[in-house]
Amino acid sequence: MSSIIYHVGLTPPPKLDYGKFKICHHPVLKVEYESINAPEDIRDILHVNPVILIMSKNAVIGLEKWLHRYDIDDTFFQGATFWTVGEKTHSFLKKTLQISSSYPKIMTGDGLIDALVQNNESRVLLISGSDPRKEFIQSFNVAKLNYFHFPVYTTQVLEASDLSIAFRDTATNFLVMTSPSCIHGLKKNLDIPDLSSLKTKIITIGPTTSEAIRQHSGRVFRESRMPDINFLYENLDDLIS
Repeated sequence: MSSIIYHVGLTPPPKLDYGKFKICHHPVLKVEYESINAPEDIRDILHVNPVILIMSKNAVIGLEKWLHRYDIDDTFFQGATFWTVGEKTHSFLKKTLQISSSYPKIMTGDGLIDALVQNNESRVLLISGSDPRKEFIQSFNVAKLNYFHFPVYTTQVLEASDLSIAFRDTATNFLVMTSPSCIHGLKKNLDIPDLSSLKTKIITIGPTTSEAIRQHSGRVFRESRMPDINFLYENLDDLIS
């Protein structure tokens, strides 16, 4: 019987020929796009010329919906400097809103902070979900970076996921975890207090997710060398061998 890989993140795995592996996408999260900030709030922040930092594709979608909600044209951010976390978000921002951005070579929170400091940036408009990681926010304070948080979406546990029915917890199967938020959805759907009892081997998208799994008493079997879903699945054989 083929090993089963349970992919529980929001973004589905790429469509590839996985041979001996059966890939099952069971998202345990859902996204709702909303923001409490009015245009006047953001316009005031733009007066101090911050770097506009967009954390994910969901943040791009949330920003687009916010602009449409208030019928704001593309001159609102004219002259602003945009940064994105990773090439994928960079490309999606360009495609969706025709906005160009820079992105750090090291696609982690620490790599991002280091790049901002090295570029002598001191003010950041952070466009992300409503609940960024506490460690990431603390790193802004440690680096003495002033930031304004502009949340444009919320991530919630999808309790109606069919994972609880399909999941078979055996040492021959695998879980692919693409964000720390997946942990909360996984625990809720499997009705477990932490990850310590899982026999299924956990593969993570990168160091941030790996650390969160360990904080929830889980064991990381493998970690992708690049925090990118396509890269992870293109190198699946190497990860699992």
